[in-house]
Order: sequence, then C-alpha cells, then structure tokens
Amino acid sequence: MRTFYIFKINKEFITLTEKNPYTLYKTMESLYHLKNDDLDLGYSMFKEITKTFDKNSLNEYFFKKYQDDEHYTKYSNRHMLNNFYTDEQSKLIINKTFLVLKTTKVKPTFFKDLKKENSLFVCDFNNKDYFWLKQVV
Repeated sequence: MRTFYIFKINKEFITLTEKNPYTLYKTMESLYHLKNDDLDLGYSMFKEITKTFDKNSLNEYFFKKYQDDEHYTKYSNRHMLNNFYTDEQSKLIINKTFLVLKTTKVKPTFFKDLKKENSLFVCDFNNKDYFWLKQVV
C-alpha cells in the first residue's frame, strides 16, 4: 500500500520548481521529518510554500460524485473506494493543509478527480517518489 501526500503549492513556488520538482520534494521531505524543536520554523516555511484546501467543497465534490457508487463509503473527511473488480482500495483523507491518499494502485481513481487542479504536488515519502499531479494522470 502506498501513501501519497498531496499539497496545493503557491504560484511562486510552482514557477520556481515546475521544471525541476526535486528541490520542492526535498523541501517537503525535510518538513515531513522535522524534529519537534523546529516545528515553528517548519510551519512558517510550510505556510509560505502551500495554499489551503477548501475542505467543505472537496468533501461535497467527492460525495456527490461517488454517492451512487456501491464501492464508495464516506466517514467525516475520509472517502474510501473498495473496488474488488479493479483491485483498488483507496482512502482519501481531506485536511485543510494537505490530502493523504492511501492506496493499492499506482494511479488511483482519486487522482483523476484531483487532476483538474494544476497546483497539486504529490509526495510518497516512504518510496521517495514525487510528481506534479497534472503530469501523471
């Protein structure tokens, strides 16, 4: 199972890192592994790099899109797809500052729904993988 962290990046940082996302990935990875002593600095840095998500509209969007799908369930800010025909088990957790997607697929269904947003940067810190979502799906 893979865990993807999805961030909405500010326009300035998109311009700086779009062609070379390694720098952005290393920055996000260092924030991910930050020690408790440096949390204030890390939070300030994170706020400069990212924009927030509108949790309510995202929750509403996914619920309306999948409410009639028998493979879909929702609990609070968690959206789950358990499709045994396509062998996909995905759980999307919507937070205000980032999204977490745990999935068994390399290209999960939720990626297709999120690709309309051009500023999404995806990191898998466990597998050291990163990409702009618009370039993958």
